[in-house]
Amino acid sequence: MRIGALAHAPQLHRAPTFDIRRLIEQEHVLAHFQPLVSLKRRAVVGVEGLSRGWVAETQTTIAAPRLFAEAAAQGFSRELDLLCRRKILCGFRSLLDQHAHLVLSLNMEPSAIDKRLWTGHLITQVADAGLSARNIVLEIVESAVRDEGELRRWVQSYREAGYLIALDDVGAGHSNLNRIAELQPDILKVDRYLVRGIDQDFHRREVYRSLASMAHRLGAMIIAEGVETEEEALTLLEMRADVVQGFLLAVPRQLHELRLESLPERLDELGARHRARQMQQVGAKRASMRVLLAVADEVLDALARSHRDDFDSVLTDIAQRLSGVECLYVLDDSGIQVTSMVVTCARKASRQSDLFRPQPRGADHSMHDYYYMLRQGDLNKPTYVTGPYLSLVTGRRCVTIGALARDLTGRRYFLCLDVQGDLGADGIASA
Repeated sequence: MRIGALAHAPQLHRAPTFDIRRLIEQEHVLAHFQPLVSLKRRAVVGVEGLSRGWVAETQTTIAAPRLFAEAAAQGFSRELDLLCRRKILCGFRSLLDQHAHLVLSLNMEPSAIDKRLWTGHLITQVADAGLSARNIVLEIVESAVRDEGELRRWVQSYREAGYLIALDDVGAGHSNLNRIAELQPDILKVDRYLVRGIDQDFHRREVYRSLASMAHRLGAMIIAEGVETEEEALTLLEMRADVVQGFLLAVPRQLHELRLESLPERLDELGARHRARQMQQVGAKRASMRVLLAVADEVLDALARSHRDDFDSVLTDIAQRLSGVECLYVLDDSGIQVTSMVVTCARKASRQSDLFRPQPRGADHSMHDYYYMLRQGDLNKPTYVTGPYLSLVTGRRCVTIGALARDLTGRRYFLCLDVQGDLGADGIASA
């Protein structure tokens, strides 16, 4: 977002027509700050600096989008940007005197990356405010910068000067994932579009989970913007959000209105709810696993009393008494399917394509992770559970449970059970 962008902010008074030149000359810009909160640490780790215009005659505020649009239309973008940044930096300096070790997240206008106009201004302003690069995170709206080469040079220059680089609005409609690889940001700020209602939307959760996993593998922090409900916050905490920001914790306020000392109590409440939810979910998952392992043991016992030629009838008989298991089959020591796939549910209604169908007897599964884990696994712990994936049999989300099996002669096989979901509270159940 641009400096001072306050989407979802409280309703502001509509300002009358204003003189942008006069506003800048009189420095009628108000710096606001919104906390950046680590739920795991239960602490405020920083603030984002934002701006609004101020019309003294009418005692009204001007929202940032309108303020910057007017400045751009009249050719005052540079002057307004410098003024907003100076106000924010000076305000943050005062805040830092009261709360040590905070960082300031500072939005950079796309035009500020054009070195022909802006070389040295930011570094000078930071120094004039009595701050250093260690106090500042520079946020880039990556979609708004068109010159890829200049953007890379700009990022490299400021990173070498000690600034952290954040990529803003990740997950918004215009986001380009290739920029993450090119710029190697220190922080990814996930757009509020993905955060809104994330506790109720499976697809939003999975997209966020993928972004968080990617960020952590790349050594980047992830910040979730626009958190407005406790359920959103708790869901993000479960999915390893490093930092959150939003109206649930605090609205953007001027320095004299900011009450950071009141947040720890709120965070303690969220922490208590998180612990209770985690205990409940862990208990449900363990219960699901106990049922699952009992089912697997039943199948393994039946196979151990049978010859290979009878495996199909064994699987078919047991499958009729299960719910939650989508598919059962047996592999030989080479990963070749030696039974039919006994499928217990229909394909997902929206995926009737022939792309989704059972594999026939003789299919080669040796390229699957679960085969290698079973083949090379510890014979004393002969069970393996995959992560969730898309079943090409049913078109549904599932996990595969693999277990070492023997037939009546003691010959080794591998039993595979495809189970709905991810072994959470809604996992397998015996009918």
